[in-house]
Amino acid sequence: MKIRIDERAYEGSATEIMEQLRQQTFDPTEYPDTESYIYQLRSNFIRATDLDCPLPDGNTEEQARAMFAHLARAGALEVICDG
Repeated sequence: MKIRIDERAYEGSATEIMEQLRQQTFDPTEYPDTESYIYQLRSNFIRATDLDCPLPDGNTEEQARAMFAHLARAGALEVICDG
């Protein structure tokens, strides 16, 4: 998978990209793992857009892919390659 946020591109599995984003937060220890970071992004997304943001009950990879899809639809990022 490859995404672009502003002018920066990220590449890897959805989980790997989400982990890179988590590490870039002001305090990555605030979110102890990738899944907790995804759910924080989800809360922020709902609060900022007032849109529903369902995530699958599956594994972290499925949740990260779903979160990236929601963010892309809202114009927050661009999915360059979903492979």
